[in-house]
Amino acid sequence: MKARSGRLGDFVMTLLLLLIGAGLIYGSLVNTAVGQRIADALQRPIVGAGLGVILILSVVLRWVGGCGKKKDTFINFHSEDGSVGISTKAICDFIERIGKEFSAIKSIDSTLNKGKDSVDIALSVKVVAGNKIPELSHVLQQRVRESVRESLGLEEIGNITIKVQEIVGDPAKPAPEEIPVAE
Repeated sequence: MKARSGRLGDFVMTLLLLLIGAGLIYGSLVNTAVGQRIADALQRPIVGAGLGVILILSVVLRWVGGCGKKKDTFINFHSEDGSVGISTKAICDFIERIGKEFSAIKSIDSTLNKGKDSVDIALSVKVVAGNKIPELSHVLQQRVRESVRESLGLEEIGNITIKVQEIVGDPAKPAPEEIPVAE
């Protein structure tokens, strides 16, 4: 709904600006009598202020309409047959599905930083308590790197950074050691 109202506002403001511009050009170059009437009308405070409000509102609506729209970026790679572009959102979704394969990971979020020659991957994870974080991080980094290379064809993967945001749950209680029975 927000996108529709933004487009409608853009359309209305563009139409008003076109009409004002066409009227000014017509009054100046084609029919000077119309131009004189426009100039006389603009000298009245209500008309001049109204035109000013329309112009300011058109700029403000354009800025607001452009905010929040993030253009999806693509990572392109070339092959013998041409080039392929994969959206960063698709890559992040793929990586997050890999992270969900690990039972030690409660949740995962990923971001990509596209460099000149490689792609860096940053992962924010919530880890279930009782897991060895260094080992988990190493295995997760390897799994992400291999999967992205094999499934998506991206060879130039730079750093894979893992940030543990939270350790959730209670640590698992160690199994009681068996007491040797005397014979």
